[in-house]
Amino acid sequence: MNGEANEILLRIEQLLKGLLKATVSRTLAEIRADRTLREIWELTGKDTSIVKIARKVKVSTWKISTIWQSWEESGLLVKVGKSYQKIVE
Repeated sequence: MNGEANEILLRIEQLLKGLLKATVSRTLAEIRADRTLREIWELTGKDTSIVKIARKVKVSTWKISTIWQSWEESGLLVKVGKSYQKIVE
């Protein structure tokens, strides 16, 4: 690709990130306000299994799975294999 195409793609990426952050800002604020959700959020996407997260946060793996699914539906996460990866921070 040439320089102009790269600039256009970079601009598109910046715009999409801005739109995503605006869309999920309320959800992220709710996550940060709740200790348990904040801990789960901080551990999500790292090389930490759902079992380890559940033990550390003291909730069931089912609860974490449900939370991850709701975050995926909100556009915060994408599923990668059996785990999830953050789209935004």
